[in-house]
Amino acid sequence: MKVINLQSIILISMLFVSCNTGNIKIGKAYPLGSVPESVLNVSNPDPFLNHLNTNMPELPGHDDLIFDNKNQIAFASGMDGWIWKLDFKSNTALAWVKTPVNPAGLQFSNKKNESILVCASKLGGVSYDETKQVGLYEVNIKSKTVVPILLTLPKTNPDDFEMVYPESKRPTFALKNLNEANSRPFSLCNDLAVSLDGNRIYLSEPFERADAAMGSGAVPEAIGLYPHGKLWMFDRKQNTISLVMSGFTFVDGIIIADHTNSKEESVIITETTKFRIIKANISGKQEGTFEVLLENLPGLADGLERDDKGRIWVGIIKPRSGLVNLIHNNPWLKPLLLSLPQRMLPIAKKTGILVLNANGKTPLYYSMHDGSKIKDISVAVPNLDSVYFPSFDTSSRGLYSLPLSSISLGDTSND
Repeated sequence: MKVINLQSIILISMLFVSCNTGNIKIGKAYPLGSVPESVLNVSNPDPFLNHLNTNMPELPGHDDLIFDNKNQIAFASGMDGWIWKLDFKSNTALAWVKTPVNPAGLQFSNKKNESILVCASKLGGVSYDETKQVGLYEVNIKSKTVVPILLTLPKTNPDDFEMVYPESKRPTFALKNLNEANSRPFSLCNDLAVSLDGNRIYLSEPFERADAAMGSGAVPEAIGLYPHGKLWMFDRKQNTISLVMSGFTFVDGIIIADHTNSKEESVIITETTKFRIIKANISGKQEGTFEVLLENLPGLADGLERDDKGRIWVGIIKPRSGLVNLIHNNPWLKPLLLSLPQRMLPIAKKTGILVLNANGKTPLYYSMHDGSKIKDISVAVPNLDSVYFPSFDTSSRGLYSLPLSSISLGDTSND
């Protein structure tokens, strides 16, 4: 990685009296501390160098994976705009259904695996027809029909920073009452989690901007660090949309943490560009509060998944750098960086994974890969005796996995 020191940045910034930041909002200073000892203590050698398996070479870079083990198939959200179907009986991958814009987070809509819910958003650097809309779609697996479920969101108060709304005070809107005056297009539908009964769908919107996009389109927001990320809840039974969390920074990966038989009590999310993972209590005795599970992470935490023992797997798409530490502590430098072409910004090749115990507070395993075999791990998806690694990289080819036996996790998954 190229090194840019403070004196150089000050000198260059003097030459850019008026910097064009592309209307990117810039947040307050956010000093980052040292990586927690609890993470460093479980740091392990790179497992990808000697244990990586690559299958289905026709599969392009993708953001997420879901598995239907009964039918020996899986589905991947490809960066080429297609949902890919993976057949483990024939060991082949097929471009299966094309979504209006690029597919991202995937989940089956219910336990019967009859349809797939997909967050679809624009990808940076790709041109789309104006009629192609960002939002939540449902794909019927048998018929392959793609149905829009949620494409517009209600306009809300932009001044509610780091707010977890108590259940009784959530801003809730009936979809039938949304119109041009009180709603807006979905900016970026990134990831989703589905309740046990399939009635409630939680959706992360990392930031609100008219020209929002994934990938390179999200880099300016990673620099700006402005807290306008949101978590929404779509109630299929009531046909309503509720704002669950507001004013967080780059709300990205999400899993449901605690729940009763009838409702979800808490969720765990990654605030990717703040290098932290938090738990938000959305109902129950502690509703309206949140706690930081881990902060000052060594890299950008992206997607979250649980394994059958409850452990939480975190994709670390890129490492934290000295430059990031510098600019987040000195936000006056950010207009300069935002005015520069992205090709001039230093980009690390490393990518990695972090595994936490069931409550998300105790790191069990951490490792960074040098990027020689796989790039940009967006999430780690455990399934059966392997862990799979979607690579959010347009040049990626293949389905990447490691045998679980190659990852030493200890015996603290039930803590």
